[in-house]
Amino acid sequence: MSAIQSIFQRTIALTLLLWLSTTAQAAARSPLTVYSDQASFLNATGPVQAETFNALTVDQPANNLNLGAFTAHNSISVDAPNLSYSVDGTSNLFVNTTSTWADLVFDRPVVAFGAWFAGMNPTGRPYSSIRIDAAGLAGYGSYSHLGSYLPPTAPIGTLQFIGFTSSQAFNRIVFEGALCCSSSFAIDNVVYTEALAPVPEPETYALLLAGLGLMGAAVRRRNSDA
Repeated sequence: MSAIQSIFQRTIALTLLLWLSTTAQAAARSPLTVYSDQASFLNATGPVQAETFNALTVDQPANNLNLGAFTAHNSISVDAPNLSYSVDGTSNLFVNTTSTWADLVFDRPVVAFGAWFAGMNPTGRPYSSIRIDAAGLAGYGSYSHLGSYLPPTAPIGTLQFIGFTSSQAFNRIVFEGALCCSSSFAIDNVVYTEALAPVPEPETYALLLAGLGLMGAAVRRRNSDA
């Protein structure tokens, strides 16, 4: 075996070990990453699909309302245009989680979900939390809870962007109230995607470059000896 072949094989082996180590560490962490900044979210996701609800022009109950990519269930209604809370002055979904829950269920599994929220968890009011679940993605009857997020309190009327990316696919976004008192908010300008933009691993590239450098040095030395 030549020196070049030996260096090449060692480089490949080290790269594989590094990849396996990185994968194991990622698996040990929570699959969810939470974003409160839309620009950072979009930078992590790449191209996304969007639902603005602007095609909805009549106030109506949204329980079992099919919105194309996802269906709304339980205590959700359409504000067209907004009547209670406003994100951008256009139609939105009004969610009332007082002593109950509501959800959005995607027809196809996604790995990222984000939206603008208005009036969520105003200061001094009961909290509403967001759950990210996978329902039936591993077969009929299967259910996996990927994580929960409790948005921070803010002055009433505050707009908040909340987004999630996940290393595991999910299809259900659940909004839960504090099981008492008044808890409601608006959702608008939903964005989602079925695949995240590839993220280069700096360590992997550095290792490959080092290996190529060693191979180049070996070739130059061999030519010099010849």
